[in-house]
Amino acid sequence: MGKPQAWRYDPQFKPFYKRKAWRDVRAFVWDRSHGLCERCMEKGKVVPAEVVHHKIPLNAENVNDPDISLNPERLIALCHDCHTLVHQDLGIGALNGHRQEDRVGFDSEGNVVRL
Repeated sequence: MGKPQAWRYDPQFKPFYKRKAWRDVRAFVWDRSHGLCERCMEKGKVVPAEVVHHKIPLNAENVNDPDISLNPERLIALCHDCHTLVHQDLGIGALNGHRQEDRVGFDSEGNVVRL
């Protein structure tokens, strides 16, 4: 499995993602999931993860709160499709410029499908 990508949606968080503390906790979460998407594993699927995602979105107020930004219990390894879905569920919008036609969801059997 590859290493998790360092997703940086907002330049204000670049210093955070460069910190050793973030790299260490990201590596821990990656190893905990064996580099696999935790959301897909819950559905019995084995899919490589691409990102370690904050369950509570980072913002200017909480980025320096280690209980939110560096707590492994508040982080999850996700594949691209699940990461996109999580952000859609949060109402954050398209990731990295993905077009509306790139939206995905789950069918009744847990398969990823285009919406």
